[in-house]
Amino acid sequence: MVVERRCINLYSDMNSWMDLVLLVNDEDFDKAKEVTEKAFDDFWNDPKVEEECWCYGDWVGWKLKEAGIKYNMYFRGKESD
Repeated sequence: MVVERRCINLYSDMNSWMDLVLLVNDEDFDKAKEVTEKAFDDFWNDPKVEEECWCYGDWVGWKLKEAGIKYNMYFRGKESD
């Protein structure tokens, strides 16, 4: 079986450790991108994040699940020197 998927790369220019890739089905891509962008913005501004000690990957994943979007999330590994 072959399933077409699309990739969303979420990263921060200011925090190099914040770098992940989301794989989503083609039909969910636009909604997933919208939810991911909003979730990442909210991560910095929503008091619930700090109160409940959310990490950014868990927060984004939770928001995608709330929106009913299936995804796979992969984090960037440590770079070699």
